[in-house]
Amino acid sequence: MSSYGRSRCERYDQAEGKLKSFTRSAVRTKIMLCLMDGTKEAGELERDIGLRASTILHSIKEMIEADLVQKADRGYFLTNIGRIQAALLNGLVDTIIVLDQHHDFWMNHDMSGVPLDLQTKVGMLIDSEVVAGDPRELLKAQEYFMEKVVESKVIGGVSPIIIPGYAEAIAIPVEKGAEVDLVLTSPILDIVIQEYGDVMRGLLSHLNFRLYRLDESIKVAFTVTDEHLYLGLYRLDNTYDLGNDLFCSGEGATKWGRALFEYYKSKSHLVKKI
Repeated sequence: MSSYGRSRCERYDQAEGKLKSFTRSAVRTKIMLCLMDGTKEAGELERDIGLRASTILHSIKEMIEADLVQKADRGYFLTNIGRIQAALLNGLVDTIIVLDQHHDFWMNHDMSGVPLDLQTKVGMLIDSEVVAGDPRELLKAQEYFMEKVVESKVIGGVSPIIIPGYAEAIAIPVEKGAEVDLVLTSPILDIVIQEYGDVMRGLLSHLNFRLYRLDESIKVAFTVTDEHLYLGLYRLDNTYDLGNDLFCSGEGATKWGRALFEYYKSKSHLVKKI
């Protein structure tokens, strides 16, 4: 019988047996994660996991019977099904770690500005830290961000707020030839044009700078570069949190940030002149 039209609870009943075997054994789970790197011999798995080969081989036998692992001339490798399950496991492990590491950040902010499919992939932000200000340095997070962004070669920014000095900071990488795309909400764009008109007109004269207008209210401000992601959110009381940004590095973070940027860019309109 097709699963189409069944409720979530009914679909769980259908998958319950597989789900329980999915992570029922730490040894089994670690074997799958280790084999994501490619074919490995029992001795390599023994070294990576830190358990006796006999224990590992017992689990591998069960995994072969479940069509998750196959034996090769030299070692063992994941089947197509095993590889998909391992990727899901790896993403889940990273997501749990990220949610735990930055528990207060995720709990105390409005996440509505991040589409649900990207919320479920926050494990891609595994290499991250919260940059927090204090009463003496309320804009510490923004200053830290601007120090890094001027060195970037590719920049994509989305903002429903004005950060002092941001326009001037963006001008530096633009002048150096960086590819820069900036999405601003309509009210912010109007203010920027009024207060930084000359700077923005200068930026628009460069072919490597593109400006977009977003005609909707959003609850996220972020910039993704070729190496980093800087993520800011609104508090649950509907005020923007200037004192806490999530600073992320690595390929996963930039891929996640680029997907979020493309989501908002697709909803925006190119501004050719002001």
